[in-house]
Formats: sequence, structure tokens, C-alpha cells
Amino acid sequence: MADVTHDASRALLTSVGTLQGDPAPIQRAASALTEKVESALEGHGTPEVAFELDLRYVGQSYEVTVPLASPVTATALGGAAEAFHDRHRRRYGHAAPEAPVEAVALRARGTVPVSPPPLPQEPETDLPLRDAEIGTRPVWFSPGGPAETTAYARMALHHGHTLEGPAVLHQYDTTIVVPPGWRARVDAYRNVWIER
Repeated sequence: MADVTHDASRALLTSVGTLQGDPAPIQRAASALTEKVESALEGHGTPEVAFELDLRYVGQSYEVTVPLASPVTATALGGAAEAFHDRHRRRYGHAAPEAPVEAVALRARGTVPVSPPPLPQEPETDLPLRDAEIGTRPVWFSPGGPAETTAYARMALHHGHTLEGPAVLHQYDTTIVVPPGWRARVDAYRNVWIER
């Protein structure tokens, strides 16, 4: 059900200012990566190609990845540098917009969207909710003591079943707790929605 993707990258190790002055080298790299991605995805359809840049302040040993608009121009590089300063500030608590920024690598991701197959929907059940009950047990929801709580077999719950908390739903790989004051409902895909 996932889109078909292919990633490729190319090292740059050039300042963003230099690339803004002459974007030809990064444009050639973008073209080469686009060809590589399109070749890898041949037979799946025409990919949408998006670019990112790994940027860092000169002297840093770690990079921050930001989007790079296409076509790759001096303006697009300036936008990537601004995004870098903003993301660096949010991630590390500081930024230095006056400091030179180094482009470490150009990344390209080609994506061919895939139409997901239709998922089967279950019709609303006419089975009574009590058929899913597997007993009661004391469950602590507050310091005042345990509340007698109905337990349900998760696999016996079907589209249209609605239950009021407190409740516990048991299935082979997890336990779902519905606290007091909350409601659980099962949708047509057999998801359990818990709402206050």
C-alpha cells in the first residue's frame, strides 16, 4: 500500500553562498540524481522528485536536513538556508544567520504514488454486545479502590458495537483500557475508537 520510492544522494561540501553565486554545480548534481532516481523507478511510473539539503554551520560535525525547492536556483538555496537557521534554532535553541552555512549533501527522493487497494468494510453487526463479554474483574482507576470492570474479547467486537467505560478489551497482542467516562466504538474497518 506504500508509495514506491527511491532515495539517492551526492556529497557537496561547498558553502551555500558559493552555490548561490554559481548554482550550476548543484543543478548538475540535481539532474544526475533525478536521472538516477528515474532509472531506479523505471517501470513503476514517472516519479515526483523532491530535493533536500544536509546543511551545517562551518566547523560543525552534524547536519540538519531541510527541503530544497525545485528548480534549484539561487533563490531556492537562500530559502533552504533560511529553513536551516529556523530548524537549527528550534532543535538546538540557537541559530547564527550571519554565519556561513555549508552544504554537505544533496538528497533526492523519487516517489511514484500507488493507489491503495480498497479495504473491506464490515457491515454493522446485529450480534449483541454481551456475546463479546468474557467476565468482570476489579481494575484500579483511582486511589479510592478498584472498580468492577467488564472485560471483552476484542476479536468478538464488530462494526456497530459501542460500549461505555470502564472496560478492558483483551486481544492476543495487547490490552485496550477504556477508562470511566469514556466510550469505545468499533468502525467498519474494525478499528476501536475511544472517545470522551
